[in-house]
Amino acid sequence: MNYIEYFDSIAGEWDEIRKKYFDDDIRNIAIERSNIKNRGGLIVADIGTGSGFMALELSKYAREVVGIDVSDEMLKYAKQTAENAGINNIIFLKGSMEQIPIIDDSIDVVFSNMVLHHVENPFKGIMEIHRILKPGGMLIITDVMKHSSEWARFEMYDRWLGFNLEDIEKWLIHSNFKEILVKETGLYATAKSSKGEIAKTGIFIAKGIKE
Repeated sequence: MNYIEYFDSIAGEWDEIRKKYFDDDIRNIAIERSNIKNRGGLIVADIGTGSGFMALELSKYAREVVGIDVSDEMLKYAKQTAENAGINNIIFLKGSMEQIPIIDDSIDVVFSNMVLHHVENPFKGIMEIHRILKPGGMLIITDVMKHSSEWARFEMYDRWLGFNLEDIEKWLIHSNFKEILVKETGLYATAKSSKGEIAKTGIFIAKGIKE
């Protein structure tokens, strides 16, 4: 099984799994940092949308939301959830952070929540986000900080065991982002292995502006 098959297999359960892993506060922090509540008519993207955790909330404030995910089953679940809620300003597309199916210079704000540690080449993913942002557009990434729980590689299909904040900042600089902010949120992601091992990992937020 690869990570796409893993997420296909848990799509219907992901919302419950997610609540044990991290809570809604991280979404609230990301949205507040973006200031989209006070900026009307924006087009935003949610890279690694999963079951729609971010996208559904973003739809309340943005003119249009584009939700991207590699998992067909996650996309199917997210679409159905949006339809059931009467939400009609979200477009769901299949794609990865490293190959985002969105044209250049077209998005006002890009969010990516708890996705980067599943990406084979995070720097390439960040450069792709820079490509699709409009000049003046904003990137908001939330993800886990460096940890040592090796079991997450094969039980949760994590490619990276979190990140050092210095590496995130370096990738943003080399992708030509400006007004960069990378900091701890004070929140934690908590997961348990099949053997009962607990991983409690700090969550960071990163912001950058495309000139």
